Amino acid sequence: MKVVTVVTGAGAGIGSEICRILLERGETVIGCPRRPGSEKLSALAAAHPDRFHEVLMDVSDDASIERAVADIEGRVDQVDRLFNNAGYYPKNEGSLTALSRDTLGKAFQTNAIGPLKVTAALLPLLRKGNEKRLAQITSLMGSITDNTSGRSYSYRLSKTALNMAVKNLAHELGHEGFIALAIHPGWVQTNMGGSMAPLPLGPASEEVLRIVLDATPDQNGAFLGPGGKVLPF
Repeated sequence: MKVVTVVTGAGAGIGSEICRILLERGETVIGCPRRPGSEKLSALAAAHPDRFHEVLMDVSDDASIERAVADIEGRVDQVDRLFNNAGYYPKNEGSLTALSRDTLGKAFQTNAIGPLKVTAALLPLLRKGNEKRLAQITSLMGSITDNTSGRSYSYRLSKTALNMAVKNLAHELGHEGFIALAIHPGWVQTNMGGSMAPLPLGPASEEVLRIVLDATPDQNGAFLGPGGKVLPF
C-alpha cells in the first residue's frame, strides 16, 4: 500500500532527515523547503526519482501554500501523514526590551499560523489518507509549566500557540480518525540547535518518526518528547 508523507521545512535538519529515512523505507515523500537549492534534497531526488518530490513552500505565505498544495494535488491522490517541521528561532532576541513586533510576527506566522494553514489546505488529501497523522514539531520551550528561565519571547510564545493548535486539531478532527501530536524532538544538532546540542540528528529524527508512527488514538492531542514521554503544556 502506497504511503505518502508531506514534510515542511524539508531543506535541512530534522525535515530532510525524516525525508531520507522514509524514502529508505520505500515510502513516497513530498519534501517542502522554503527555498530551492538544498543539496540534501537534490541527493534524495537523484536517489529516489520515483518516490521523492520537492515542492517549494513558504509556510508564512498563503499564496505559496496554495501553489504548493495545488502541485501536491497533481502528484498524489492522498496524504497519509503531515510533518509540520518548518520553524523560526530569532537567536538574537532575549529580554523584553529586545522584542520587536516584526520578530514576534514572523515567529507566529512561521511557527503557529503556518502549520494551521498548511493543515487546512491539505485537509482534503489528508482525509483520503489511511493513517491521518498530524505531527507538529514544537519545543519544550513552548511549555508554560516548564518555563524556568524566561527570555526568547517570540519563540516561546509561538510554540505555546502551536501546542494549543494541536489540542484544537485533536478535538475537531479526532472523530474522523486523525491523531494530532505536538512533538518535542529534544535539543538536536541542527542549524537551529547548534553544535553544542546533545542529540545527533539521525537518532533524534528516527525517534520523532517512531513516536509519530507508534501513536495510538488515545494519544490524540498529546505533547510528547523523546522516549514518548508525556510533557506538560
